[in-house]
Amino acid sequence: CVHMYTLAKWCGGNTNAITITDHHHHITITMSAPPRLQIQTILPPPSSVRPIETLFSKDGVFLFATAPSPSTSPSGDGDRDGVILTLTLCRDHEKNVMNPAMVSLLIQALDVIDSHPVATDTNNKALIITGMNLNENNAPASKFFSNGLDLEWFLRANSNASEDNPKPASKLIESFNSRVLARILTLPFRTVAAINGHCIGAGLFLALACDYRIMRTKRGYVQWPESRLGMRLTKGFAELSKAKIGNGIGMSSDHHVLREGVLTAKMFNSAEALSSGIIDAEYPIEELYSHAFRMAMKGLPESPSGMNLEYFDPKAYTEIKVEMYTDAYRALKFGKVEDFPSSRI
Repeated sequence: CVHMYTLAKWCGGNTNAITITDHHHHITITMSAPPRLQIQTILPPPSSVRPIETLFSKDGVFLFATAPSPSTSPSGDGDRDGVILTLTLCRDHEKNVMNPAMVSLLIQALDVIDSHPVATDTNNKALIITGMNLNENNAPASKFFSNGLDLEWFLRANSNASEDNPKPASKLIESFNSRVLARILTLPFRTVAAINGHCIGAGLFLALACDYRIMRTKRGYVQWPESRLGMRLTKGFAELSKAKIGNGIGMSSDHHVLREGVLTAKMFNSAEALSSGIIDAEYPIEELYSHAFRMAMKGLPESPSGMNLEYFDPKAYTEIKVEMYTDAYRALKFGKVEDFPSSRI
């Protein structure tokens, strides 16, 4: 079951506020004059989960592991009901942009997933990627899932190229493609992007590499900004977009979605992204992580309450994803930024 936390706030005026907190019922009331009542409902992760430990924490990137409680899990066995991994990007001072620091941190976090016993001792797991700050209680919601490539760094990098590193910008994109996106695309378990805010360019490609995408309502856009910035997509980003954008509810074909998205740099809000098939669902920010957690739980391959795949094999599962997204995988894993747009994959 999921407990609902309600925060009631009296807002308005410039007078000093009085705060009353009922910890038993999880209610906080702040009053000031003139009063205007606002109610915010916060859905935490399901109460049947407990944190195991922080697997990775460095410079604003965190990897958490959470598992169902044995006392409340359907099977009575927490291990059998799997592990939910959550990768959170909290480099808000940089808007979670992709630069050498962020790409290195993502690679390190993925390496931990491949090596930490909490993750490697079970095949029954799933991964959530989000820009929500889950490390602090009552932390304000970030406006950014990822604001894309760090354009300021790219401009500096191109002007500071050297004989030892003649194309630093291209090298970074290729590292992001091959060591981050290609890995996430073919992980042997379900991946869910919980898009908490703006999801632009490279941030959108990070979300597209995941199996499922859900997005907050009311704030944030997804966008392919390349035509606005005078940039090309590169083969990896182009093939990933074509692999993951399906027929939308309001669009006659996926080609129409890509045409509008890529050629016009359209900014899709959550409702437009949903009708276009870019995301799978939209929720208020207060409910976003809970729904991402439920989606991850439903994708646990060996859980009775998940997919319950009788002969699940993680190696075969990765191979299935490679077979589904062959062109995208090959372009991300082996492609070069300097490849001609018309080059074969």
